[in-house]
Amino acid sequence: MDKDHLIELISNSLVYESKNSDSNKNLSDFKNYLERLNLEQLRTMSKEFIL
Repeated sequence: MDKDHLIELISNSLVYESKNSDSNKNLSDFKNYLERLNLEQLRTMSKEFIL
């Protein structure tokens, strides 16, 4: 998987878990954080969030 796909996958799993307006800002901040990670870090993180 490429970096963009992993970011979307992780972000979507978080959106599914919390659906209030405060979480939208937090999600945006979290997506910005994910974009700063390298591909290997994202792969590791995706295992934690998705499994």
